[in-house]
Amino acid sequence: MANENESNGGAPDEGVSSGSHELAYDKVCTANGELEANAIKSALEAAGIPVEFQYESVSTVLPVSVDGLGAVKIMVPLERLEEARAIVETPAQPVGEDE
Repeated sequence: MANENESNGGAPDEGVSSGSHELAYDKVCTANGELEANAIKSALEAAGIPVEFQYESVSTVLPVSVDGLGAVKIMVPLERLEEARAIVETPAQPVGEDE
């Protein structure tokens, strides 16, 4: 998984239409294929963070990323970007394990 803003120099991506108003979204990370993207999306949505995918059309055909061709950008609202980064960077813990 690649980290945020490496391809756009840190500038936010265009807004993504969400219902009756437009939110500014930015990339929190890049997933290696739709399977990984959906796992990340589930974790973020469980925290109440809306998620949009941005990808090349080939990523719907390729199940994994090959030289970036199947990569999926995980986009979240700018105001939730830091929270989303913290979630993505925190390793998953098995259910039921005590700390």
